[in-house]
Amino acid sequence: MWKIFDEGHITNIAVHPEYRENGVGSRLVEKLVSIAKEQGIVKMTLEVRKSNAAAQSLYFKYGFREQGCRKGYYSDNGEDAIIMWKENV
Repeated sequence: MWKIFDEGHITNIAVHPEYRENGVGSRLVEKLVSIAKEQGIVKMTLEVRKSNAAAQSLYFKYGFREQGCRKGYYSDNGEDAIIMWKENV
């Protein structure tokens, strides 16, 4: 996570397929939010693939909300990215 003034930008979260559906992603997001609070971060942002509904649902569970779209963001296939923000960390 990058800290820019009072904002945190989550650059990448990944869970190996063998460990999905076991709460690993939730623990990672919880830890990042905890670190953000400790560092005085008041809002957080991230980008997630438009096709990654599972990740979008996870982030929504922790208070992230869709705020926009970056067209053609991912260079491997030109997929769009959903921009999500969490306010009041």
